[in-house]
Amino acid sequence: MRLHSLFLFYLTLWRPLGYSLVALGVAFEGDGMLFTSAFLTAEGFFDVGDMMIIIFLSVILGDTIWFLIGRNYIRRFPRLVRLVNKFAKPFDRHLSENPTRTLIFTKFLYGANHAMLLRAGMSEISYKKFIKADLVSIPIWITVVGGLGFFSAHTLHSARHYLKFAEISLALALIGFFVLEYFLHKISVSAELEAEKNDSHS
Repeated sequence: MRLHSLFLFYLTLWRPLGYSLVALGVAFEGDGMLFTSAFLTAEGFFDVGDMMIIIFLSVILGDTIWFLIGRNYIRRFPRLVRLVNKFAKPFDRHLSENPTRTLIFTKFLYGANHAMLLRAGMSEISYKKFIKADLVSIPIWITVVGGLGFFSAHTLHSARHYLKFAEISLALALIGFFVLEYFLHKISVSAELEAEKNDSHS
């Protein structure tokens, strides 16, 4: 049974608008919108098959745009370059040696996904090599993050007596997801910097 909603039910009044918002959000925001769209799909606001196709195509388009911005435009903005380097530069060696594994890994790191896409565009990696790696990482990312959103909705149904509105359940699920992702990012970056330090001393 779907939870009651304060305003999310408006998405179902004209679904193309809802799907358009999801497409834009997934392409240019990422994790939060993917998690949210999966949660709402589990709640019955969207069709599962339609949502999977829209998300997959939107992520490919969005990742390509981020890559092309990194290749053609980002050097005009030195501050943005420094910000990208802060998040993505520790992974340069891995991006060059194994772009598939690097893109998979960084898609799950808080604040690192778009930075890595921009960094890939700034690097010497070809678009063909990039998109081949990205097409492997995208389904894995969608499955994991989307799966968390989908099953969070089902899990929170057990507390529907206390969480009567879908918006409250979604907010709690998102908070938990972002906290988890943030700490995973901190741990992984610390481990990567330590590995780089050890390599420089060896």
